[in-house]
Amino acid sequence: MSNDLLNTGEAANALRLGIATLHRWRKEGKGPAYIEMGRKIYYRRAAIEHWLDEQSRKPQPQRPELA
Repeated sequence: MSNDLLNTGEAANALRLGIATLHRWRKEGKGPAYIEMGRKIYYRRAAIEHWLDEQSRKPQPQRPELA
């Protein structure tokens, strides 16, 4: 297996999430892309990085409140 592939536990650790969160996200169609090999699930490091990049948001300035 390539060093590029992470199992669910390794991916969760890399994302600082719980394994259950990744399981839930897969069921909900959320989270990074994954590879299904039989009953095993793997994540490519590049897919995790790409997904993280997509989650980036710039801070929005607050609108002044109307009086």
